[in-house]
Amino acid sequence: MITAGLVSLLVVACAQEADEDTILSTGSTGVTPSGPVVSDDPAAVADRAVEDVTAYWEQTYPEVYGSEFVPVAGFYPYGPGTPPPPCGSPPPRYDEIAENAFYCPDADIIAWDEVALMPRLNEEFGAFTVAIVIAHEFGHAIQDRFVTFDRTVDLELQADCFAGAWTARVAAGDSESFEPGDIDLDRTVAGMIAIRDQPGTSPDDPFAHGSGFDRIAAFQDGFENGAPKCEEYADENVDRRTAEIPFESGEFETGGDFPLDDGPAAPDGEGLLTRLERDLNNFYDRLFGELGDEFVPVADLVAVDPSTDSVQCGGGTLSGADLDRAAVYCEDENVVVLDRVGLAEDLFRDIGDFAVASEVARLWALAAQIQLGVADGDRAQLQADCLTGRWAAWTFPTEEDGQRTSESGELIISAGDLDEGIQGVIFTEAVDQDQSVFDRTTALRTGFFGGFGECEEYGPLG
Repeated sequence: MITAGLVSLLVVACAQEADEDTILSTGSTGVTPSGPVVSDDPAAVADRAVEDVTAYWEQTYPEVYGSEFVPVAGFYPYGPGTPPPPCGSPPPRYDEIAENAFYCPDADIIAWDEVALMPRLNEEFGAFTVAIVIAHEFGHAIQDRFVTFDRTVDLELQADCFAGAWTARVAAGDSESFEPGDIDLDRTVAGMIAIRDQPGTSPDDPFAHGSGFDRIAAFQDGFENGAPKCEEYADENVDRRTAEIPFESGEFETGGDFPLDDGPAAPDGEGLLTRLERDLNNFYDRLFGELGDEFVPVADLVAVDPSTDSVQCGGGTLSGADLDRAAVYCEDENVVVLDRVGLAEDLFRDIGDFAVASEVARLWALAAQIQLGVADGDRAQLQADCLTGRWAAWTFPTEEDGQRTSESGELIISAGDLDEGIQGVIFTEAVDQDQSVFDRTTALRTGFFGGFGECEEYGPLG
C-alpha cells in the first residue's frame, strides 16, 4: 500500500476484525506455520485469566495509582442461549454483541462471547490469546477506576499496553494460574493483526482501536516496561503518535497498493521495485553519512522468474529450484535477487505491496551491515529488521503545504502498510525461524519509533 510521493450501546466492542487474511494457514503460499497451543476448554482459560488478572491488579494498581484496587463487580460469559449481560436498559441483544468482548462501565462488568469469539480465538491464535482478551478488558476497568478521559484509540492502546504488562508477569513465572510455557507471543502478534481496525481508519474515529502495528507496539511496550509506562498513555491533552493513516482519495479502489512492475499501470511508468531500489539506496546513503561513512549503492534489484532465469550470485550460478522463493543479497555481485513470480507475487497478492517492500528493505539492510562489518553479530537479523523499521519511518507521510510528503520524498507509506510488513514477517518466519515474530516485530517497532541509533541495541553499526 505504498504510494509515490509525486502523485447507541453503552459499551465499546473490542474484538472488531479486519477482513484481510493474516497468512496463518497455507493459502496460496504453500507454507504452513507452526500451530498455536490450543485448549480443550477455552471457557476455563477465561476463568483462570479473570482470577489471575484480578490478582495482578490488586498488587499493581496501588503501585501505579496510589490507592487500593476496587474489584470488578461482575463477569458475564454469554452466548445466543444465555441471558444478555446486564448492561444498559434494555440489555443488548446477542446479535448486537456477537463475536465481541467488552467492559460496561455503568454496571462495572466485563463480558465476552464464550460461544463464538473465545473458541475461535483459541483455535486460530492459541489459548493464551483468550487470556489476553480478558486482560485487555480489565484495562478498560482500570481506566474507569482512575476516571480516565482520552481519544478512543489512545484508551484502546493503553488497554493493550496493560495486557502486555500482565503478560510479562506470566512470563516472569509470577502467575498462579499460567506458566511461562503457556505464552505464545508469536500467535499473540498474529491475533492482534487480525483484531485491528480496517486499513484507512482515522485515529480520530470515535470507534478506532488502532492498526495492528499500533496494537502490537502498545502490547510490547507494556510487556517490556510494565504498567507504570502504560499509565502515561492516557493524556487527554496529547494525542499519541500512531501509525494509523486514513486512505487518500483514489486509494480505496486499489487498497493503496502500488504496481510492482514498470509499465503503463504505474505512475510515470515506474513500478514499486524500481522506486524501491532508488529509495533504499538514498536512505542508506543518508544513514551512512550520519555515521561518517560512505555507502556503496546496491547495484541492482534483480526480479527473476525461476522457470526461465539464471543469475550470478556468490561466484556461482543460481537457476531453477535455487531461485524458487529466493530473496537473497549476493555480496560479490552487490545485487539483491528476488523471486518475482513466486515469492513477490504471493506476498503482493495475499498481503500487499509493503510486504514485498519490507522484504526487499531487509536485504538492503543486510547489504549495509556487510559494508559496516556487522553482519555476523548474534542479533544481526534483528538489527536488519530495526533498520527496516527506520526506513519505514523515512516513508511515513507528513503534511507540507497541504500535500502529503515524506522524509523519503520518493515513496510514501499508505494505510495498512505497516500491518502488511508484520504479516510479511509472520509469513517469512514460517519459512526461516531464526528469530521469533515477537522479537522481529519488536525490532521493527524500535526502528520505526526510535530512529537508526536505537538499532545499535542489537549491535554496533560500525
